[in-house]
Amino acid sequence: MIKKIVAISCFFLFLIGSANPQELRGTWLARNTLASKESLAKAMDTIAANNFNTVYVNLWSRGYPLWKSDVFFAETGVYIDPTFQGRDILAEAIAEGHKRGLHIEAWFEYGFVGGWSGNQPPGGKGPIFNAHPDWVAKKIDGGEIDNSNFYWMVHTMPDVQNFLIAMCTEIARNYDVDGIELDRIRYSSLQYGYDAYTDSLYRAQNNGNPPPQNYSDTSWIRWRANNLNQFMVRMKDSLKAINPHLNISNAPSLYSASGYTAYNDYCQDWIGWLHDGSVDNIQVQSYVGSSNSFGAILDYIIQLVPDRTKVYPAFAIYPGGVQLSETEIKNFVTVTRNKGFKGNAIWYFTDLAGVFPFIKQNVFTSPNYPAHSQANWREFYKIVEISNTSNAVRTGNWQQSTVFGYNGASFYADNSAPATVDYYFEVPADGYYEVYTYNVTAVNRTDSAHISVFDSSENSSIYYVNQSDANLRRWVKLGDHYLKAGRRNVVTISNDGLKNGKFLSADAMMIVLNRRLSPSVTGVGKEENEGVKKKSIKTFNLKSYPNPFNGEFKLTYTIPAEGTTEIKVFNTAGELVRKYDKTENEPGSYEINITANGLASGVYFVSIGQAGYYETIKIILNK
Repeated sequence: MIKKIVAISCFFLFLIGSANPQELRGTWLARNTLASKESLAKAMDTIAANNFNTVYVNLWSRGYPLWKSDVFFAETGVYIDPTFQGRDILAEAIAEGHKRGLHIEAWFEYGFVGGWSGNQPPGGKGPIFNAHPDWVAKKIDGGEIDNSNFYWMVHTMPDVQNFLIAMCTEIARNYDVDGIELDRIRYSSLQYGYDAYTDSLYRAQNNGNPPPQNYSDTSWIRWRANNLNQFMVRMKDSLKAINPHLNISNAPSLYSASGYTAYNDYCQDWIGWLHDGSVDNIQVQSYVGSSNSFGAILDYIIQLVPDRTKVYPAFAIYPGGVQLSETEIKNFVTVTRNKGFKGNAIWYFTDLAGVFPFIKQNVFTSPNYPAHSQANWREFYKIVEISNTSNAVRTGNWQQSTVFGYNGASFYADNSAPATVDYYFEVPADGYYEVYTYNVTAVNRTDSAHISVFDSSENSSIYYVNQSDANLRRWVKLGDHYLKAGRRNVVTISNDGLKNGKFLSADAMMIVLNRRLSPSVTGVGKEENEGVKKKSIKTFNLKSYPNPFNGEFKLTYTIPAEGTTEIKVFNTAGELVRKYDKTENEPGSYEINITANGLASGVYFVSIGQAGYYETIKIILNK
């Protein structure tokens, strides 16, 4: 548990040569790699060491989120998959991946799948269906479960769509993630679409006629696909309103070099998504076992989508359960490059284990950046290890510990005399940074390690970190702080307030440029379009009262400098329901009354922004 009174710290600029064109080199992390913090960290290190640049991390799986989701809790009373209780897979992936310069995309693997019989008691469908039994999709024969033992949510129902959008926008607001990859935005088969809600919607739009009994009817396929297309547009609009730099992608399949199988078999019109701009790019998955067949599929894609920059061909290491030879793996990548596509995604990470050395030596021979991204987007980070005595300056009585830290032995101190470690960073560019401590835990450690963070305005922030809870081991984020380029003391850990009989651990600290808050940084020095002198995250001090409220609430806030302040109110689907632009003449504290006229009861989010930085709080309307 972190008790925040304020925070920040660390960073490193790793330059990659421009000899090779930028290309996507992606892979997927499935549940079997997420069993522990250590296995996830090792995966990220391995992926980066073998010159991949993008990781799709499983975060919506088998009917549960793998991050602590307020949206899911509001619907079900459950925060996270019980398998990962006490963890936040997305926060861990961001910390471990961004310290290696990797792009991290939240993979919504299960899309419209709301439950799986394999993790429920007999007859159970999953927590979302326990809360909303009318959300279960039905087949033409009235059946619900599919051949993979999945239960799907009703694709056309607004509440279902809003739920999925709300989970995605929750991530976009709260995490410095590089993208969101949607998956299974399709039907399980053409037999689905015969639930009561879809039936009534179809009748309302088709002169009272019911859905065709021929589930392969072309107009019926088109109608279902159109509803998914409209959902994708709403998803894109909701996400881009929060973070216009977020990469929105999807992972459809293509099983043929002569037919639009995703559409014909699953009502999935990914070509339409590319045409209307509801995705930034697509990872088209194929399951063929030869590069000749793969090349034929790419030729077919070129016929369907002339703009090859929007499509990343994806392939399996084990198509049909048979491993590709090393030569064929290289051929798959070569044919991709030769046909003008800008990279590949390969699944899964665990399947790559035996061929990583070959790929690094013969295919991905040097680091590279994703084709859709600014070249150095994820290169602004730095780690100061405890062994670096020039930048981790110890004073007082520190002893080397037998408890291993980030990269070697950690240190510890008691309360017999004052003890501190000052961490100095060479901050590469002006911007907001995520500040992390590498938390070394043990049963005899303090539950309130005193860590101070200093921003560029000399503001001090204090965090208290629990070093006795093993669930909080490894990287723990302290907070977001604005730092200016140059060498400076960003973090200090001290034994202030340390209790008798307890010890304080000290190890590495890290800073990573927060791209959600500082998207315009392009190189060493000032952030582009910097409008005001930016200060620590604490300066907005955004509050509302009463909360919950009925009819009207008062919003109070403090701004760091004069200029236009933007206040927005969003619903849980990410839709903007209120907007106020206010010009403040001078820094200070302000308030505004906001009414709920025309709004339904429920959860809303209020966001305040100035000069590119935003802070958000949750409010509840009870009418």
